[in-house]
Amino acid sequence: MIKIILADDQPAIISGVRQYVEQMPGFAVVATASSVAELLARLKDTPCDILITEFSMPINRIGGGCALFSQLKRDYASLELIVLTMIDVPAVLYQIINCGVKGLLHKRDEMAELGRAMLEGSPAAPYIGKSALPILKKGPSGRLPTRREVEVLKMYVVGNSLREIAEQLNKSVKTVGLQKASAMKKMGLRNDIELGRYTSTMGRIS
Repeated sequence: MIKIILADDQPAIISGVRQYVEQMPGFAVVATASSVAELLARLKDTPCDILITEFSMPINRIGGGCALFSQLKRDYASLELIVLTMIDVPAVLYQIINCGVKGLLHKRDEMAELGRAMLEGSPAAPYIGKSALPILKKGPSGRLPTRREVEVLKMYVVGNSLREIAEQLNKSVKTVGLQKASAMKKMGLRNDIELGRYTSTMGRIS
């Protein structure tokens, strides 16, 4: 029997996923959690094989998202992760995939997609839900931002204007603006709103 823990701060999601999973032969839900703190407690006292989790839950000192996944990979090496999310920023979804997940599903995906992720996905070849695929196709471009582009973006997201960044780096405002735009394009971020959502979700530009 493959043991599953479900983690989401929305009770309706927990209920729906649990009902679906428990109809699948060979799978059993052994615990649920509605926050990172509760999830860590459940993992400590309830062995499981697969964690099906929301990407952005109420966090604790470890944090959420990829910081949490990295911690789980260290503490529970055999644990497989399937991530459910409402996020539609390509750069964030690529970061989730790079965390070594078994599957990535948008919450618009049908439950059958979750079943396929459970059966077919692996960290080496994660299963991507049908609703997540079009988002991923919007970016990133496959190229990484340069060191200077990352530097400009880091300065921008902490509140510096393009003019202030230009003065600090001894560059023209036009050059700094082009570097910011280039970095965002490579990361699949279409505007400052998506940049803000990316940094609030991921916690940093790296």
